[in-house]
Amino acid sequence: MVFESENAARVFYDEYAKQEGFLTRIVSSRKSEHDGTIISRRLACNKEGFNLSSQKTGQVKIRKRERKREGCMAMILVKREKLGKWVVTKFTREHNHPLVISSKKVD
Repeated sequence: MVFESENAARVFYDEYAKQEGFLTRIVSSRKSEHDGTIISRRLACNKEGFNLSSQKTGQVKIRKRERKREGCMAMILVKREKLGKWVVTKFTREHNHPLVISSKKVD
C-alpha cells in the first residue's frame, strides 16, 4: 500500500486496529541523517514487546500493575520513498492475545 503521508498511514492503521479490536502505538521511528525528517515509522499493537521489570529494593514500595504488554508481533512498517510517498514495507497481522470485539462490529 502507498500513502501520501506518514500521518495518512497512521490514520489508516488506527482505523484498521479499531475494526479488528486492538489499539496501536508508535514503536520506533528513523530519521534522515541529512535533514532530520522522519523516513520510517513502525506502528504496532499496544501489546507489542514486554514490560521491563525494574524491581527496586529498599524502602520504596513496588506497586503491582496489570501486565499490558504480551510480546505481540502485529505491526506495520512504513518508509518514505524519494518521491515523498509512504510505502508499507512490512505487515504482520497475527496477534498472540485475544482481541476486543466492539459492539459496532457485531451485527
